[in-house]
Amino acid sequence: MTKKNVNKPNWLSLINIDSVYSSDMQRKAFSLFTMIGISIVVIAVLVFFNYKLYSPLLTASLIIVNITNISCSIYFIKTGNLQVVALISMSIVCMMFVALVYTGGKDNTALYWLMFYPVVTFASLGVRLGAWLGCTLLFSCIVILYGPDFGQVSYGNVEKTRFIASFSMVFLFSFIGEYFRHKSHMAIADITLEQKQDAYTDPLTGIANRRFITSHFLKLAQTRPEQYLPFSILLIDLDNFKSLNDTHGHDFGDTVLIEFTKLLESQFLATALKARYGGEEFVVILPQLTASTATVIANKFREAVAGHVIFTDDKQRISITCSIGISQVNKVTDYDDSLKQADEALYSAKAAGRNRVVSN
Repeated sequence: MTKKNVNKPNWLSLINIDSVYSSDMQRKAFSLFTMIGISIVVIAVLVFFNYKLYSPLLTASLIIVNITNISCSIYFIKTGNLQVVALISMSIVCMMFVALVYTGGKDNTALYWLMFYPVVTFASLGVRLGAWLGCTLLFSCIVILYGPDFGQVSYGNVEKTRFIASFSMVFLFSFIGEYFRHKSHMAIADITLEQKQDAYTDPLTGIANRRFITSHFLKLAQTRPEQYLPFSILLIDLDNFKSLNDTHGHDFGDTVLIEFTKLLESQFLATALKARYGGEEFVVILPQLTASTATVIANKFREAVAGHVIFTDDKQRISITCSIGISQVNKVTDYDDSLKQADEALYSAKAAGRNRVVSN
């Protein structure tokens, strides 16, 4: 059977790949808070044992960094906003390193502490922000090391040259590693999203399938009830579809299903979820609508279907009708029971002569 699709429906935007992005956020969070934990301990030890040797500027900078890191950790626990926490922490650490290079630290060993910064910055902030902060620190160090004398300590020429070269190499390889890691991560995310979309799409009509409702939509409605509940279920069945298939062939049957799908897309709002439930049976979910309102909408749709004409290859005019059963879902956990009620209502519509809407 040839794959035929109507235009891509809006329901695809509901599909997410949070698990893929969640793993990346966990990696960033682990990198950042490993750095924060180590820095809090190291800075506390250094200040405790060397505060008499350090300049007041350096001591104050170290204390501010520790207070900021502790505050950021508390803020992250309360809000979960990793991007803000990482940006504040790495910016404060950057300023501390500038102060450290300016004062020289203990025995002019300041430059050795800077080497890990590009690695952690790229790992916790990503390519763009990591590059900005890394370049800011490198430029500041160049100004301090090679610029005019404005009170900074003096470093040897060999030490300065080796530091700039070493820091630049660490920065470059950290950038390359993060850049291509990000590209591969986005490629994996795209593939994962495409696979999910394929798994949730009916190949003939291009609308959602039953799996999308049970595996994705219900979870979404559970986490965001204010956006969806209560919702009404319309269980729709094409009348006498088997007879159409037997009389005009399966290709024409496919054409009928595609034409019917186009009617679903045109007659219902974009916020309505339309899915092929199997064979000639379809489901429409109307968020935040009661069964009584859904019944009015369903009757208008039924009339639109009855007035629609489909032509066969030999130009015969074929009219189709549908029967619709309706039920209302007030809690996501009641979905299965409500679906059974809609199925019973659909059976009643069929038994009453077809081309009818029955609400349970």
